[in-house]
Amino acid sequence: MNQRATGEIVLLTGSSGFLGRRILDYLLEDVNVKEVRGLDKVKFSLSHDKLKLFHCDLLDVESCREAFHNVDVVLHCAAYVSYEYPADREKLEKNNVQATQNVVDLSISSAVKRLVHCSTTEVTLQPCIRGGIIAVTIYKQESKLEIPKIPSRLLFGDYATSKLAAEKIVLQADRVGGLRTTVLRPTPIYGENDPHLLPEIMRWAKKRKNTLPRLGSGGKQQMTYVGNAAWAFVRAKDTMRDKIDAIAGLPVTVTDDTMVEDLTRFCERVTRSTKNHVKITGWPIPLLVAYFLAFVLELLVSVGLLAKQKIAPRSFVAYLNSIIIYNRARASIHMNYWPKYNHEQTLAMAKSYYAHLCSDDD
Repeated sequence: MNQRATGEIVLLTGSSGFLGRRILDYLLEDVNVKEVRGLDKVKFSLSHDKLKLFHCDLLDVESCREAFHNVDVVLHCAAYVSYEYPADREKLEKNNVQATQNVVDLSISSAVKRLVHCSTTEVTLQPCIRGGIIAVTIYKQESKLEIPKIPSRLLFGDYATSKLAAEKIVLQADRVGGLRTTVLRPTPIYGENDPHLLPEIMRWAKKRKNTLPRLGSGGKQQMTYVGNAAWAFVRAKDTMRDKIDAIAGLPVTVTDDTMVEDLTRFCERVTRSTKNHVKITGWPIPLLVAYFLAFVLELLVSVGLLAKQKIAPRSFVAYLNSIIIYNRARASIHMNYWPKYNHEQTLAMAKSYYAHLCSDDD
């Protein structure tokens, strides 16, 4: 009896997380999946006939070994996402690099056949010229996206560096011990229950009467709705089962049809027509002035005169002024990926969540 008839056993790491929880929902509805194993160091409760939950830490290999037994495919989404300044390098190294190495080692020793790893497009974001500030990526495919030889050039610093190191571990493991691997690179993800970049911007705006300054002339940054990013992982799982050589050993960029615009403009759009909507100041602070002020802010943090910042100031200024638009042809052609939700639907679903972050009741 073939695997498709009996169904797959899928292990999902980071199953209680922002992205993982949406992937979990799709897997539980998948008729080709007979068992879903959710592995997370955060305890959460969910009851389903297909679901088995494993409360363990990927840094403790032996505590996780049972979860990998007899698994057909691993979807590795557990990670420490942090844009802080200064970064906690040790925590990033442990949770993003060492934990990923452990996932690869456990997969090989448990004879898992397929591994899909969650990376990020931020592993490709670097200044377009040496000594420059902003990145420019316009409809580039994966083969045209340069990985920096010096990871410190990445716009999002230590976080992006740790994700790049994890991605390399996974891709280098392809064909080792019978394991086939692929890496998905979604653009920054937004949507309901988002705990990352956008909420921090919203909270910062709230402290300033829901107003955001224009830092520089503004660029364009591509975002992906969490429900669409999660769907890409299901499509990658199926592709690795049905035509594995299409994406094995390769990175795959994941985007959707969300309008591409300045991230602060996106904050304005997603809260528009709500009581406490985000507003953008009329006159911009010139890019070089904004970047210098961000440098001074980081300096004050470094000497202990200001508290740690949730988003690295210079990285934020550089990102807002970068033009970042990707080509998802590999995902569309080789994974048969398409966004489940269009731009109007994603905006409607995300609006109430982000508007709440700016409300007087929050």
